[in-house]
Amino acid sequence: MGFKVNQNDQVSSLLPYLDVTYRNFYLKFSLIAQDPSILEKTPFPFLAITDSDPLARLIEAQFLTDAGSEVKKVFLLVQRDQYLLKKDDLSPINNQDIDHSWQEAFSFYSGEKESGSFVILSHQIDERGRLRPLQSLFFCKTTGIFFPPLCPKCGLPLQQCYDDGLLISSGLQPYSTSLKRYLFCPSCVSINPDFYVYELESVDPPTLKDRWGLIKGFGLLLENKKQGHPLPCIDCPHHRKCYGPDQLVLSRIVPFSFYPFYLFIFDAMSLNVLDFLSLISGASFEELEAQLKARQELGRISCLKAVQKNGLIKAPFFFERDERYFLEVLYLKLSFLGELIQNIFSGGDVYTHPDLRLSIDRIWVKLTDHGGLLPFFWNFKVRSIDLHRNPIETQSFPKLPASYGLYFLGLVWFYTFLTNKKQSISRVSLSFREGLSQFSSDKNFSFETFLKESCSLTFLPVNIFWNPEGKTINKDWQLLWERSLHLGWSLLKSSFQFDPQWSKETFRQELETLREEVKRRLFRAGPIDEGRAYSSEIGADNEAIHDILLGILRKWRTEGEMEREELRETIILSPGGAKVEKETLPPPVQATEWKEDIPETVILSPSRPTPTPSFPKVAPSREADKMSVIPKTEKQPEDDVLTETVILGPGKVRDKKKNETND
Repeated sequence: MGFKVNQNDQVSSLLPYLDVTYRNFYLKFSLIAQDPSILEKTPFPFLAITDSDPLARLIEAQFLTDAGSEVKKVFLLVQRDQYLLKKDDLSPINNQDIDHSWQEAFSFYSGEKESGSFVILSHQIDERGRLRPLQSLFFCKTTGIFFPPLCPKCGLPLQQCYDDGLLISSGLQPYSTSLKRYLFCPSCVSINPDFYVYELESVDPPTLKDRWGLIKGFGLLLENKKQGHPLPCIDCPHHRKCYGPDQLVLSRIVPFSFYPFYLFIFDAMSLNVLDFLSLISGASFEELEAQLKARQELGRISCLKAVQKNGLIKAPFFFERDERYFLEVLYLKLSFLGELIQNIFSGGDVYTHPDLRLSIDRIWVKLTDHGGLLPFFWNFKVRSIDLHRNPIETQSFPKLPASYGLYFLGLVWFYTFLTNKKQSISRVSLSFREGLSQFSSDKNFSFETFLKESCSLTFLPVNIFWNPEGKTINKDWQLLWERSLHLGWSLLKSSFQFDPQWSKETFRQELETLREEVKRRLFRAGPIDEGRAYSSEIGADNEAIHDILLGILRKWRTEGEMEREELRETIILSPGGAKVEKETLPPPVQATEWKEDIPETVILSPSRPTPTPSFPKVAPSREADKMSVIPKTEKQPEDDVLTETVILGPGKVRDKKKNETND
């Protein structure tokens, strides 16, 4: 026919990484069940962690040794066969835009490969260092074998057609200006070529075949065994039943990816953020599992069970049976939001197409190994896993205004503090929309006044708990709660009305100031009721940890009383130089009395009040809050605040690089 078959990208195969006979380490996809009879009833048998991204699926997998031992659990972000995008002429998007998006996201995530949180296979990289698509992959549920889709006529692997001229002449849509993709056989292109699509649409020509037509067509290869086609059905004892009158092959063979696909491999996270927020609010694993089971969220159930199985939740909090549990939950949620905002702010403008917005259910939390003395939920990292970390910079569609990012963060903020077992985000939205309505019509609107005068129960501080019924909050902590909600309000307000006074840096400083205030109140709120600092149901296995933690709490109480003493020396540091004002020098301290102290790191800048550092004392030293004074320079990166949520209360101050390596 004279058409040029344009191979846009050299594809590679994932098959060598899926077969244990090829390597000492191999990749195994998690299945929703091990029974083939159950898998046959499932259109997609692989365990999807989340399935809301319109361009990709998040799937669970493991790297195993040839003996079957798990080396690393991973999440796979796999390109979809059928995109979940609405047709919109005001915001058009095509295959080339999506290809570009994968390349940009690859550049963004590649910076994390040194930490092990992003895994790259050699087959994924072309000679220019760009991301390469992987060959189409089909899976037999009965035998557990993967294989590429083959041409029913000649038995050669099918490929994706990128030639717009060939597609148009065949009555199909071009690749470059549409979202349609087609498989074909380059060897048979000159003799009545067949084209295959994942799913037929009403506008498709009658000659086009879908995935079911292709799978049934594999039966033609069984009649020509001598050609040695790599179709596993040829040597399978079940092939007569599969391709017989009942056509069982249609329920036994399924595409893992019908088209050539892009793939990202991430270090597996512990919990979806929705489940994490519920757990730190007081929800039980059983309650969450029941809710997820009703919605068939099997991937998130798998994550919940893995966390529960680890046995690392024996001491999840400091004050679970104390009234200060409110402050503890408030502090953990502020810390989560601080890291989430830092994560999003550092990613630039990530909001482009209306259907490609960041979603809360694609945000994940990594709980670190419980090697120290901190409670389980006090050491975590936050990240989003999706394809939209960098903008798709094409002229196909306009970008959304940047204010959408602030609006999204505002929604997440109120979701974090106000949703629970009794109150959904819909109810919360109705309440703060009333505030937005008053704000738009009243120039003197005050959010604080709105909270006090509102008759709604939505904004009560007890809503921070999973089950708010019967809960009471110390009235002395009401101001901390109002300040927390006010920060979220500032995000929403700024998203609706441009505010030249609002800045990311100022917001982060206000958040950090509030977070530190909550922590200070949490551990210095009065005498510690040691009998209630932890659950009374500790058990013999945790008795040693319980005693150690109580000892730490006693030290903090003693130290809190000592720090109320008047300081004998004041040191003032400024960008222009250091000025030391001495009143009365303390008596000399022998090195042996404080040689184990680690000085406290205090970052100073013109926008912050200058703190007064404390000096080493002969009395028992505190194992947290030990630092040295380092003035902040103008060249210091802005993203040094809240880069990782490692709570600096109890426990030792950790080295950042060591933390990231351990994670």
